[in-house]
Amino acid sequence: MQQNMIGPNIIITEPSSNLRALGRNALAGKWKLAILAVIVYTLCIDVPPVILNSLFGINIGDMYYNYGYDGMYYQYSYVYDSMPTYSSLSGIYLILVTGAFTLGITLFFLALFRRQIVGIGDIFLGFERFGKALGLMLFQSLFIFLWSLLLIVPGVIASIRYSQAFFILADDPNKGIRECMDESKRMMAGNKWKYFCLDISFIGWFCLAIIPASILSAIASVLYFSAFVTVLISILGSLFLVPVIAYRYATMAGFYEILAGHLIKETEPAPIEPEAIPVESMAQTADNISADEEVHDNKDDGYDVTEETVFEASNDTSQGKSDLKTVDVATVFAEVDKEGSIDSEKSNSSSDKKDGDDDSLPKQVD
Repeated sequence: MQQNMIGPNIIITEPSSNLRALGRNALAGKWKLAILAVIVYTLCIDVPPVILNSLFGINIGDMYYNYGYDGMYYQYSYVYDSMPTYSSLSGIYLILVTGAFTLGITLFFLALFRRQIVGIGDIFLGFERFGKALGLMLFQSLFIFLWSLLLIVPGVIASIRYSQAFFILADDPNKGIRECMDESKRMMAGNKWKYFCLDISFIGWFCLAIIPASILSAIASVLYFSAFVTVLISILGSLFLVPVIAYRYATMAGFYEILAGHLIKETEPAPIEPEAIPVESMAQTADNISADEEVHDNKDDGYDVTEETVFEASNDTSQGKSDLKTVDVATVFAEVDKEGSIDSEKSNSSSDKKDGDDDSLPKQVD
């Protein structure tokens, strides 16, 4: 996808519609598997607290009492029956398992986006790194809570700032808790508004999914079901949100892949001007060819002739040719005749000297 680099950070410039298209492409042919995984994740998070509250919880309505004119207190039965029960065990359960399940669902959708083989049981893989997932969840919640003490807006900004922490841990389990938080903060620098707009773009789908959930909740309230049944019906109604949750998780996985630099938009390479190639002249080419042939001939004869020797020989030959053209023919013959007479005189003198030498030798005495 298209991206700009500001220092070590990647700034996403794609519109939200294109980012959602990444999520739809990742879910193509795997909608059923993703929906089932989110259903299992939702049931594991929501159903056990309801059971624990119903078995060990205390009705919150017990705290609401009024005193009548006779000094005796009475209880509003309708308020009492409509109030849910709460147990500290449910809170402990959510603290212990939320981090592991969040890491598991993150691992599932990250692998789904990368076209890897995934299964519904992958949402339990977060328990393999239970301690690190729990620490990251507590650390992240603490930072968001502290920023929320200022105002709602700083709390929302903090939640967006640390939104990539579980993706970073899922991508590299060897990273520490604080390292994941710091890297998420670095990645989201300049991308918080884009993340917020992308999250808001799902609001229409959530509104459509809430309609059947609201209808079920209204039916439960009209029929005066117990608090336990009402909660179960609300959980059933929340299952209509599952396709939208899967859609959002897949899109956010693509958002992280862009921030991590794993997705780069393909662009055409810039045109490159051809470099000027020097072309040899015809005369230089002919000289090079003749020099190469002469080198090969000399190599065949057993001589080691270098290129410089060939070049000097060719220069000497050309210089000799130019000298012959400037010499007169008559002068050449005169020099030849002169040299011939000199040679004849030398030969006569040498013969006379030889004869003299023979006379000077002593005669052999008989």
